Amino acid sequence: MDKSWITKAKWSCDYVNGVNNFIEFASRSQNLSGKILCPCKSIINRYFYSLKDVQDQLISKGFFPGYVVWNRHGENTNEENDHGEKFSNLMQDAGAELYLRCKTFSKLSFILKLFCLKCLYSRMVRSFDMLLELLVDAFLKGVLLPKSMYEVKKIIKAYDLGYTKIDACLNDCMLFWKDSSD
Repeated sequence: MDKSWITKAKWSCDYVNGVNNFIEFASRSQNLSGKILCPCKSIINRYFYSLKDVQDQLISKGFFPGYVVWNRHGENTNEENDHGEKFSNLMQDAGAELYLRCKTFSKLSFILKLFCLKCLYSRMVRSFDMLLELLVDAFLKGVLLPKSMYEVKKIIKAYDLGYTKIDACLNDCMLFWKDSSD
């Protein structure tokens, strides 16, 4: 697929036609809410938007530099062919509603917020598992929550959303990282 148009002027016909072709291509990997990740310079594949909004962002701001293999939009390289189906399922799950008509959280955003709370307040794994079990029981049937910390870690790893734990002093005035790690 020719992507030379990405570096052309945003007002050129080649660029606009290229964006339209990208939107058509990326529409195959939209999530259940009909949204895709926005690869514009300011959003950099961090948030989901409607196809029209992504198209507008790309025309006004342009693609972020270096995004030439559209792996976050369903394009498979030779190394990724085995994982292509898994990726498209992940993309659908990412924007899936937490439960029917839930407008506040997607499945992924809710899981990430829970995981963030677990990390911030140093909850033990068993405590976190019990909280997940309680939430699954409390929500309406059909809620799409994992049932354990193990499942949460698998989801986070599948999206390459790993984290690095960095120690800080008791007063949070210094991070023990890189040259100061000791």
